[in-house]
Amino acid sequence: MASESPPAHAARTAVIVDGYSTGTFLPPAFARLGVDVVHVHSTAEPMSTMLQPDLGVYRDSLHCPEDAFERTVEALTALGPVAVLAGQEPGVPLADALSERLGLATNGTALSAARRNKYEMIEALRRAGVRCADQYKSTDPQALADWADRRGSYPVVVKPLSSASTDHVYRCHSSAEVLTAAGAVLGSTDIFDRPNTEALVQSFLEGTEYIVDTVSVDGDRYVCGVWEYEKRILPGGKNIYDLDVLLDPAAEPVPELIAYVDTVLEALGILHGPAHAEVIMTPRGPALVEIGARLNGNMNPGFHDRCLGANQADLTALAYAHPEEFARRYAGLVYSPRAAAAVHSTRTELDGVVEAVDQDAVDRIVALPSVHLVGVKLAPGKEIRPTADLLTSPMRIFLTAPDEATIRADHSAIQTLKDEVYRVTDGGPRPSVLLLGTDKYVMQACVRNGVAAVVVQGPGGYDHGLAEIPGELRRLFVDDQQSPEAILMALHRAGLGEHRFDAVHTSDEWALVTAGVLASYLGCRAVDPVTAVHFRDKSLQKRKVAAAGVPTARVTVIDDVHDVSGVPWEYEKAVLKPVAGAATARTAVVDSPEALSALSRRYRTDRSAQRTFVLEEYIGGEEWIADGFLHDGELRFLAVGRYGAPCLTMIDEQTPLWMRHFDPKAETWAYDRAEPVVRRSLEALGLRDGVFHMELFHDPETGRLTFSECAARRGGALVHEQVQAKFGIHLGEAALLSALGREPGGDLDHRPEIFGTTYLKGRAGTLFSCPSPAELRALPGVEYARVEFPAGGTFLGDIDNTNHRMGQVLVSARSEEELETRFTEVRAWFDERMVVAPQGVTGRELRAWGRETRPEADFRDPLWQ
Repeated sequence: MASESPPAHAARTAVIVDGYSTGTFLPPAFARLGVDVVHVHSTAEPMSTMLQPDLGVYRDSLHCPEDAFERTVEALTALGPVAVLAGQEPGVPLADALSERLGLATNGTALSAARRNKYEMIEALRRAGVRCADQYKSTDPQALADWADRRGSYPVVVKPLSSASTDHVYRCHSSAEVLTAAGAVLGSTDIFDRPNTEALVQSFLEGTEYIVDTVSVDGDRYVCGVWEYEKRILPGGKNIYDLDVLLDPAAEPVPELIAYVDTVLEALGILHGPAHAEVIMTPRGPALVEIGARLNGNMNPGFHDRCLGANQADLTALAYAHPEEFARRYAGLVYSPRAAAAVHSTRTELDGVVEAVDQDAVDRIVALPSVHLVGVKLAPGKEIRPTADLLTSPMRIFLTAPDEATIRADHSAIQTLKDEVYRVTDGGPRPSVLLLGTDKYVMQACVRNGVAAVVVQGPGGYDHGLAEIPGELRRLFVDDQQSPEAILMALHRAGLGEHRFDAVHTSDEWALVTAGVLASYLGCRAVDPVTAVHFRDKSLQKRKVAAAGVPTARVTVIDDVHDVSGVPWEYEKAVLKPVAGAATARTAVVDSPEALSALSRRYRTDRSAQRTFVLEEYIGGEEWIADGFLHDGELRFLAVGRYGAPCLTMIDEQTPLWMRHFDPKAETWAYDRAEPVVRRSLEALGLRDGVFHMELFHDPETGRLTFSECAARRGGALVHEQVQAKFGIHLGEAALLSALGREPGGDLDHRPEIFGTTYLKGRAGTLFSCPSPAELRALPGVEYARVEFPAGGTFLGDIDNTNHRMGQVLVSARSEEELETRFTEVRAWFDERMVVAPQGVTGRELRAWGRETRPEADFRDPLWQ
């Protein structure tokens, strides 16, 4: 569908918030009207679970989490947009807020929550006197089950408050089923990768379900199409959508459905833009299931143009770009079908991993008379599971023909062809792993190896927002990912209390013992709890290693660092650290009993949570690292390296940490010295399968190596990236396969260059902006970059542990001298381009900084003329 008149001028701009899924059809629709588009993400990072927008078709792309709203308004104001609209469901609230703030056509913010939250949606209808379901919401599964029992009428429906596509929607016939379904909802994330913190139970609406799609301008709507759902209900209560069949607008009950949706649009304040409503025709009349202020997820422009003469994406673009023309041509009207049409969501019983897509089978479906388009959802390497809901339907097929009989015949033929499209490898039941924490490389290995993983994530990692859980894996949100209690409760809420896991794995230092305890309860593989304890407790691991004849520092355990009055002083110089810490946090060198007492007083004043510490004999020299993995007790891979300076020296001198691995061919002497010590230490500690990260002290004069500590996980910082670049070894995959009892591949892809990692230190203050990873990778020798600190955060300048950084880079060079030179240049380049507002200064000083940062802007208080 094209506009009758050309655009007023080529510079007009529309803003699309979260252009996922069918939102990808909006940019070309606006382009056909001569309107540029700018994309805005409503989150700091893209939602990995959604079909991503092609940002290449947008003139610009912005990110607008909650703390960036004002900056986004400022940036968009400079563009003078003609519209701001949501491309998909999660973008609705932000699109409402931005359009309202910019004075554009808007549905406003007053009812934004009711347009996203299903509970608020139905309550808004109830207040407006519009027919709707009975409902109740809660964070407690038992409360939901009790409400259903008090109501005394089954079935009921349990679902999340803000998801879509029948995600976690259950039809329940008893309070026990409500309890199970509510637990599954509350233990999951929605399709937009957000935790479901509440669940909703509603009265079941008996009757046939319909789709009503509209586009509106200033409250005047056009009905784009009305479709009837033909679906099945599985024994477990899940809806399986089979066909969406286009209806004649004059056929019953279409006029009544349209009249009802008009009242819904009014009650929810949807005055502008698209809407996708799902309505059930009950014996008492129409009642809303839910409505989204966005495009239909089954909308395809070419298909809808063919069967309806227009499509919702083009109509939406016209409504915002040329509202007068839309009102003249479409306001108050209803679609006129050009052909019969249906959308078929296929069902499968296949279970495994897609090995290949058979194009001949696809072509046979395409050749059927009514088939307009076949949407093959799964690429090779993706999992295919028996269809349980709309999300797990493996294909979407668009059909249109002069008559419905042709469509019905082709629909029947598709049932004999659909399972030939995917060639699936089985190999028996897929292994299942419970992952504590979001190690992105272990998660990547799960996807690559067809391992079903449940990823346990606590609020700290979720709120930090850097780690993205692949859509193929299941996320389990918990209060504390290091607590067996929290994890077991979440497993049972999610209906996984009896699930058979093959292994529990973690790369989280603080969850290692938890993994062992859980595995003992679940009856599966993990580092056993006793071994885990010796890898966590620095006094116990030194005792074990020393007993095996490996040189170690002497150690004294301090039961309560808040009281060191009875601690004997036995060292000329010592290191005080938590008995089970990491990343040198709360680690300090002490050279006298007085210094020890001073630290004790400081920790007591701070009310430090960690109370049990160790006092270790200070060992000087170079600090070395050893990374690798074992299988069945044998060391299968070892990479030896060193820090540029010992970690404590780096903290004392406030210099960025850097490290590199030695070349096993050019620097064999380092491996000859380290390997016997590493082997004996690991044997003493009892690790037989898995990855490790060990630290040693090397005396350059004598060649003596002294054991420092060892972790039964892969190293932090960019150890993974550095090992993969230098040796071609994927430590995440090695960790996963070891956890499952499989032998990791140990074939080296050795590169002769020197590879090193350095931290990007940052400056004290509030970060406004900094170079992106892509800009860093364009610098000489930079092979990988990660910026971990978010814009808008306040960075503390003093380095107090080895995790204190703005970001990290992996650099290659021909020599160590060139490596250090490149480190210096990259750090200086990054520092020069950071924009950081100083902290601890007056408003006058901040204003002076602002004038220096933006000399073209005048923020003085003007006089009214």
